[in-house]
Parts: sequence; C-alpha cells; structure tokens
Amino acid sequence: MATDPTLLEQEIMSDIVERRELMSRIKLLSPRYGFSQKDEALFLNYSIPIVYSIWEGFIQASFQIYIRELNKLNLKISDICYPILIYHIESEFPQFKQYPKKDKPNNKVIFFDKFGQFYQCNALTISPKVNTESNVGFNVLNRILTDFNLETILTHPEPNYSLQDDLDKFLLKIRNNVAHGQNSIVVHREDLDRAIKLVNRLMDLVFERIKTGFINKSYLR
Repeated sequence: MATDPTLLEQEIMSDIVERRELMSRIKLLSPRYGFSQKDEALFLNYSIPIVYSIWEGFIQASFQIYIRELNKLNLKISDICYPILIYHIESEFPQFKQYPKKDKPNNKVIFFDKFGQFYQCNALTISPKVNTESNVGFNVLNRILTDFNLETILTHPEPNYSLQDDLDKFLLKIRNNVAHGQNSIVVHREDLDRAIKLVNRLMDLVFERIKTGFINKSYLR
C-alpha cells in the first residue's frame, strides 16, 4: 500500500499557515485601527472565542485530512487498528450507545442489516465525523488522539508548566464564560497573546502526532 506523507504534511501545514495568519490579523486589529479604550475592551473580550474557534476548526480540518488520506489506502477491516475501527463503528452505528427499544423491533432489523453489510465490505471508508464535543479541552483532545491510535499529549511537557491548565482553565474558561454571556471577565492584550501562543503550540503538537502516526503506520493492526 503506497503512502504519501508529503501530501498529508502539505495539506495540514497549509491549514496551519492560514490559521496563524488569521490569528496574526486578529492580534493587530486594535493597534492598526486605533480602537478606543472602550472598543478595544469589547474586541478583546470577544477575541478569545474567535481564537478558540480557530483551534477547534483546526482539529476538525486536520483529522478530516488524516482520514481522507487513510481512506485512499483502501484499508480492509482486518487491516485497521482497533481504536480506529471502534471510532468508526461508534460514529456510524450510534445504536451501540443507545440500543433500539423493544417497542421498535424494525429499528433492530435495520441496525443488524446495516451492521452485517458493514462487515461484508472489502475496504473500510472511515467516517469523517470528528466528535469534538464542541469543547476541545485537554481530555477531549487526548481522547481524539487515542481514537486514532496516535500519541497523546503530556499534561506537563516541561517543568512548572501545565498545558492542560493553559487550555482548560485559561482558553476554554474564558471562551465558555463569554459564550454563556458572563461578561465579568476582563481580557487584556496579554491574554490574547497567550491564547494565540497556546493555539500555535497545540497545532504543532497535533500535527507532529498525525504526521508521525501516518509515517509509522499506527493505523494498522
């Protein structure tokens, strides 16, 4: 089976470049256009949800690129590793999480018929659905990496620094508070810089894991 990690790398790197350019533009908006103090406070408050959306969008895009490249390999069910197989089955057959009720026997027939057809297919087309739970915090991120049999990310990649806290207790906390209408949080320019730096770091970490997993064929059983 031929693989082309270069194409995978180019697509994800191109996506990262676009997102970094967007975050750079967001960072420069206020200084460039000379916002008033009141307008800058409003802008900064809503800049964090924008940066978060760039982060979640990257997760969706990068893993869909990865899935697309895996699907080009025409992998058989017997070839693919169990984590990806389980991810696909749970995505395509939600009945495993909520089994059809007894008063709807026809739903069971449809489910088992579809499931039987699935195991008769020659090649597996992996589902492109990436469940981010609309909240890509540290645990969700590592769950997604685990679903695709990729190396997880360390909570403490270096001494005296918690990547999990930076993502969950800083970026996600501010984003969720603003999204839920809690306007008591005051966001400063330093916070926007910190959020952008965090997303840049996370994108690099995820990219390295996808690239390494593809090259090392961690998708195989």
